[in-house]
Order: sequence, then structure tokens, then C-alpha cells
Amino acid sequence: MDREGNLWVADATPKGAKGLQVTKLAPDGRVLLKLGKPGEGLGSAALDVFDAPTGVAIASNGDVFIAQGHGEKQNNSRILKFTKDGKFIKTFGTWGEGNGQIRSPHAIAVDSQDRLFVGDRSNSRIDVFDKDGNFIAAWKQFGRPSGIAIANDMLYVIDSQSSDMPGDRYNPGCKRGIRVGSVKDGKVLYYIPPPAPADPKWQPAIGVAVDRNGNIYAASDDQHNVVKWVKN
Repeated sequence: MDREGNLWVADATPKGAKGLQVTKLAPDGRVLLKLGKPGEGLGSAALDVFDAPTGVAIASNGDVFIAQGHGEKQNNSRILKFTKDGKFIKTFGTWGEGNGQIRSPHAIAVDSQDRLFVGDRSNSRIDVFDKDGNFIAAWKQFGRPSGIAIANDMLYVIDSQSSDMPGDRYNPGCKRGIRVGSVKDGKVLYYIPPPAPADPKWQPAIGVAVDRNGNIYAASDDQHNVVKWVKN
């Protein structure tokens, strides 16, 4: 959501002449803007299409940051920056494991200082950038991030893939669940384990959101549900 109450949606998967776009919707559902070309962009490094866009974050001045590059295979993982009316500004981040590089960013959020927090899932870390795309830090203490939310400069990260179950290969030695900490120092303050799924083959929730009262919502694509935790 931006400060005007508009909803920005990233569609990472093509189906015919649909998908692979970012759409801006008014509160009443009207389409205000579309970025990218419908159904086009997988494997492309062009700047007018998206290679599987996975998340959108809006800066305080309305600038739009879009994460792209879903999947384990090498792709065009990067962050693209646009003005609020859709004019391209710049791109930063490339596929890789080094500082400032990204592999399969799966979520993105901004804090009160307009710093970017990118869920660098295939690298099992949170990458922190300033609003100009300069690398600040890489945090591994929040697990293997599938979803990110920031509220009142508290960082909420949901991990659906770390290897705390037999046969898993991702991020060994780390538990799945939600971790909460400060964006100021990266210290993890709270951990919420995920509810056991009805089918052990299902992953826990991958999306996370926080309301103004501090309640946490976790959305699962495998389980087709949303779970709410109430702040004590």
C-alpha cells in the first residue's frame, strides 16, 4: 500500500497474455497504472518487462521499488526503481552471492528512513540498501525469508523453507517461522513457530503482514489460509 491508499500488486507468473506485470489499484479497485508487458519478460534483461516480479515497496516520496527474479535457477534477480507515475529511474543488484548481489528476491519493504529490506531468499538473508541502491548490510539472523513486513521500524520476516525437517536442503540449522526484530540493529527479539500443516509435505505460510495494532497475519499458498496472531 502507498500513502494514498493505493494497492500495488506484483504478478510473478505468466499465463498466456497475462502476468509478469506490476499493477497499481485504487482503493475502489480501479486500475490506475500497469508496468511491464502482459505475459512477457521471463529470462529477459530488458527494462520494459519483468523477469518474474515478486514484490513492491513504496518510498515516502512515492518512488516505487520492484523486486524481480523468482526461482532457484539463475535469472535476472535485481531491484528496479520507478517514479510514482511509472517512469523508470534505475536498476541495482545482480544475480550472485556477494555483497549487493541477490538470488531470487522474494519480498521487499521500506523503513521510516526509506532504506530497502530485500528478502534474498536463495541466499538465506535480508539485504539492506539505501534508497539509491547502495548496499548497507546482509542479515542472516532472520532465516530464509519468503515474506517481509515493516511496521513502526520493526521488521517481520517469515521463513517457510529453512531445513528443520528431514529431507530439506535449504538453510540447514535454522527453524521455519516468523522472526521479529528492529530495523535499527537487526537484533531478533521474538520468534513465532509455525502451526503444523495438515499435510507434512506442505510448506508453512510465505506471506506476512502487520496491522496498526501489532497483530500479525501469515498467508499460506499450500494451505490456502491466513493465520492471525494477536499481540499480547
